[in-house]
Amino acid sequence: MKIRTTGVLAVVAATLLLTSCAVQNTGGTQTTGPQQLRSVPGFDAAKGVIHVGQMTALSGPLAPSSNEQVAGQQAYYDHINASGGIAGKYKVEIVTADNQYNPQLAVQEYQRVKDQVVMLSGVLGDPSTEALLPILQQNKAVALPSTQSSRFTKDENLGMTFTSYQSNVWNTMSYLFEHGKITKDSIVCSMIQADQSGQARQDGLEYAAKQLGFTVGPKAEFAPTDAAFTAQVQTLKNAKCQVVVFGGATNNVPNLVAAATQLSYSPTWLAEFFAIAQSFKDTDIAGYLHDHFLITGLAGDLDDTSIEGIKVLTEQLGKAPTMQNVYGFMQAITATTILTKAVELGDLSGPGIMKAMDALDKVSYLGLNGDMTYGPAADRLQPDTSSIFSYDPKAPGSLRSIASNYVAPQGRGPGF
Repeated sequence: MKIRTTGVLAVVAATLLLTSCAVQNTGGTQTTGPQQLRSVPGFDAAKGVIHVGQMTALSGPLAPSSNEQVAGQQAYYDHINASGGIAGKYKVEIVTADNQYNPQLAVQEYQRVKDQVVMLSGVLGDPSTEALLPILQQNKAVALPSTQSSRFTKDENLGMTFTSYQSNVWNTMSYLFEHGKITKDSIVCSMIQADQSGQARQDGLEYAAKQLGFTVGPKAEFAPTDAAFTAQVQTLKNAKCQVVVFGGATNNVPNLVAAATQLSYSPTWLAEFFAIAQSFKDTDIAGYLHDHFLITGLAGDLDDTSIEGIKVLTEQLGKAPTMQNVYGFMQAITATTILTKAVELGDLSGPGIMKAMDALDKVSYLGLNGDMTYGPAADRLQPDTSSIFSYDPKAPGSLRSIASNYVAPQGRGPGF
């Protein structure tokens, strides 16, 4: 078993002091210090404040989790600003934009804020990222998608942060196989959205089956707005699926559990952390989630302050963070690392920030996840680590760590 840990905190701390940034910036371009910066949209050189845009669902059903992501980003920028800001002199402020998880609104909101920010430090939703990408390319602008979709990794206008959907499935299958929870005789199926994110999970599952030798059963698909899952669950039960990769969100889970309970079907469900709402702990589905769900996420236990990132985030929030807080916090680390390099290179324009991403080596996340590899777009790689949790209503965020920053012994899959 190959499990990554936080590394030597003393080395990290020394790096933070030397760079005035709480991340490891190992860009290949060496400079003697920040060059003179000119004013660009989102940065007034006279005022010395860098504005970044956070586009997310500030209203609508996804607002609670989206606002937690914004709070996580703000916590990291507050942490950096308390030390003077980027390069010790440029503070960072967030300009929010509400896309309501709607790609058409995303385009409208981008047009509203594009001249107020140097980059977007978050864009919620693959559809919104896809809608904005041609505009970003035309404007030579940069955005950080709030997604794990590997199809965006090699685009020069986009900066990724998180482990891919494929790697999360592959790592978890490997972990279950290593611990005897699945074998070559197991049947593992999927219940996923009929879109590219669903296919990414399916790709991870099929790769795992080839490597480990288990059987892939039926793929049951659904639309994000579907509310009835009896047909899909019946298909999975009839196929005797022992483990099911689930690709839904919080709005899908109660109806899934209702259908599974009605049909007396209790496989192990593998979900992402964003499928789990804080409110579930006070409902009658909590028991089923506790007994039958595994969840992939970031870091480890959310009250484990031996993880440097959890420690900093807890100090900034004044309480244990949620996983959505961690998600936003990590995106702010990515944005700050890129902006630090752009300041070193003397250019906060869109093309300047794109050059900064090319000049970076890796972005590290204070033990919250593995490194993101930057450099020229063709060479970029998402982190290959996955943290695995059980559902525990008594734990912070209702998540109890099983394995932190786990990597399959065989390593990353192709294109993951």
